[in-house]
Amino acid sequence: MSAHPSREELEAAFRGLDYPAPRAKLLTVAYQNNATPSVVDRILELPETADFLNEDALRQTFGATVHGEHPHGWE
Repeated sequence: MSAHPSREELEAAFRGLDYPAPRAKLLTVAYQNNATPSVVDRILELPETADFLNEDALRQTFGATVHGEHPHGWE
């Protein structure tokens, strides 16, 4: 059981994330950012159906704020 990742670790892991962000996208971005094992473990604790529509949803779950990109035409 790894320790809970710090807010800094989480924010570094999710850098460049765009919303909406399902769990699979969180994992992909975390791996691309060389996330620590504790971050990856934390993401894997989420249900596979977890989906984050915006940074508020991400902050409520992880306590980290990532100002993501909303792809043009997403609205």
